[in-house]
Amino acid sequence: MASRSPLPFSARERFLETILDSATEFAILTLDLKGRISSWNNGAEAVFGWTEAEALGDPGHIIFTPEDRADGVPEQELACAREKGRAADERWHVCKDGRRFWASGSMVPLFDELSGNHEGYLKILRDRTRERLASDVMSEQRQTLQTVTDHIGEAVFQLDSAGRITFANPAAEQMFGWRADEMLGQDLHQLLHHSHPDGQPYSTEECPFVQSLRRGETIRDHEDVFFHKHGSSRSVLATSATVSQAGQSNGAVMTVRDITQRKATEQQLTDSEARWRGLFTGMQEGFHRGEIIRDEAGHACDFRFLELNPAFATQTGLPISSSGRTVREVIPSIQQEVIDTYARVVDTGEPITFETHVPALGRWFEVRTRKDEGECFASLFLNITRRKQNELRQAALIELGDRLRDLDDEPAIVAATAEIMGHTLGADRAGYSAVDPVQEAIMVAQDWARAGLPSVAGLHRFRDYGSYIENLLAGEVVIIADAEHDPRTAADAAALIDINARALLNLPVLEHGRLVASFFVTKGAAYTWSSQDVTFVQAVADRARGAIRRVQAEEQQAVLNRELSHRMKNLLAMVQAITMQTMRNATDLEQARETLAARLIALGKGHDILLEHEYKGASLAEVVRSAVALHDDGQPGRFQISGPEVHTGPSAALSLSLMLHELGTNAAKYGALSTAGGQVVLRWTIDQTEVEPLVRLCWAEQGGPPVTPPSRKGFGSRLIERGLAGAVGGNITLAFEPTGLVCNVEAPLAAFQAAT
Repeated sequence: MASRSPLPFSARERFLETILDSATEFAILTLDLKGRISSWNNGAEAVFGWTEAEALGDPGHIIFTPEDRADGVPEQELACAREKGRAADERWHVCKDGRRFWASGSMVPLFDELSGNHEGYLKILRDRTRERLASDVMSEQRQTLQTVTDHIGEAVFQLDSAGRITFANPAAEQMFGWRADEMLGQDLHQLLHHSHPDGQPYSTEECPFVQSLRRGETIRDHEDVFFHKHGSSRSVLATSATVSQAGQSNGAVMTVRDITQRKATEQQLTDSEARWRGLFTGMQEGFHRGEIIRDEAGHACDFRFLELNPAFATQTGLPISSSGRTVREVIPSIQQEVIDTYARVVDTGEPITFETHVPALGRWFEVRTRKDEGECFASLFLNITRRKQNELRQAALIELGDRLRDLDDEPAIVAATAEIMGHTLGADRAGYSAVDPVQEAIMVAQDWARAGLPSVAGLHRFRDYGSYIENLLAGEVVIIADAEHDPRTAADAAALIDINARALLNLPVLEHGRLVASFFVTKGAAYTWSSQDVTFVQAVADRARGAIRRVQAEEQQAVLNRELSHRMKNLLAMVQAITMQTMRNATDLEQARETLAARLIALGKGHDILLEHEYKGASLAEVVRSAVALHDDGQPGRFQISGPEVHTGPSAALSLSLMLHELGTNAAKYGALSTAGGQVVLRWTIDQTEVEPLVRLCWAEQGGPPVTPPSRKGFGSRLIERGLAGAVGGNITLAFEPTGLVCNVEAPLAAFQAAT
């Protein structure tokens, strides 16, 4: 059998309880916080038919009709009493035998007198079935019952029509410091309600209690400030109910509850909440609370975000509205390892600090997690993405340096560079390509691509992918976050997306101001490239270009060594041949010495031109001007030289220098250069009409003495006819025209430009 719970009343109030318990016309019962019956007076037994023993511990809704129970009326009544301080009860109820009757009453919450804690509810009602038809009588009785039941356990004042105190209970004495006899006859407003909270006078005309009394109105649960005898303020919750007789208001009953402590506690909570909320929302570290979700076997399979601060949303890229959603809803690819880590903290109660990488967000975090209540945990997030990226990129540069140190092949260098660059930046594709700025195209010899992607090796024209070639030609790094929205690529975005290059970074390589190559990195999705990304690619490019230049320098040195050996052999052979022929055809030693010296000087000048151009040859114009410079005496129009730009290889340049030297020497001795008015016209053209382009060069003398063909050919003539022809494989003809000597050279352009 359930025992009757004592009501938290004082001795005087227990006396009143005894009186009320003897009032068998009124059903008076109390409920605990869960709505179960905790006390049941004799009137309740008389009204409802259940004995106290039968009723105690049962839910209070047993006295309600089935339809009211279905509509949740009992719960609504409890909520109304709890929230508003009183809930009226005017409805049909049921007795133990199923009989229904009309009841009138109310419910009020019960509070502990000392702590102010909410401990239950008091419900008083009366069978008013008969009186229902007599509404005037029922209204008077309900008013009387309300006056009695609404003020139990609180400071109670009875006021006359002028607002003077005619009754004050002990609670009123304790609350305000005045004895009851000191308060009797005093104007309540002037005694307890004389000032505003800020100390300003509170006039009678402004007082809501005075005005309600004058108008015969009731004020319920009005928060205000009353004052203690010694001047201290009291926050109160007051109700003033008009008392009427024969329809005429003749005073009021006022109940006052001291809520000073409650208000102070509420303010402390508000201030604390404001401080905490300010810290929570303003802190730079990300924070979130979560609750582990387990499957039927008890294994952690997910967790729900209960609360997160703006910094967490900013760091992770998740919306602030993620609160209430599960992590698998917002990050479907979350690793199970992360969920298991949180579950371990909840299971063991031990805090843990760990680092985690979330590929879906592309970020690294240092997470400090501790257990919260139940299945909950709290985590502090520090975004360490930049630090981790720097560490990874530094490690990548060290690895690249180690690998490049052992490579002596340019394709291998390019492959290693692309692989490390692509892996480190999480790219879809990366590589190094040679650039033809004239054709505006790149040749990708090989590229690195993410697993499953095809290679894009081959020739690609820049204009097929947008208009950023101008940036590269100017030496600018091309950074495109989204090809569909960048004005340089929007029109051709489909071509870039087709090769997984929706986002791309191109770093130009310039030599002597000329675009020669490009490092590229691409991603299939839109991506905002950071300055650290660009710096990393530049560092990779510097190391790769250094390795490539080292390999090229080594290869060039080997070529130069072979070329030098070859040229030395050719030079010695040429010197030997010139010496032998000069000595054989000389009439005396002095002539031989002068002729040989001049020819060797011409040979030396030819080599000077080649050395100035690093053994790669020289332009035809430079060779011609250098060869005839010894014979140019400064007379206006002595030499008329013209022709298009033509590059000559080393062998052709030397042979042409010797040929022109011989022609110039002959002209100075016997031809146009031997007279003051003579001149030499030296012109060359490129004939593109043939299957193979030809160089046509003509030496024509004018204004010299009459020319007669020599009786025999000397070494000079043979050097002219055979030396250059042997070097370039062309035809050379000498014609002794009446106006002067004419030498015509015809040779393939490719032979003129050959490196050997």
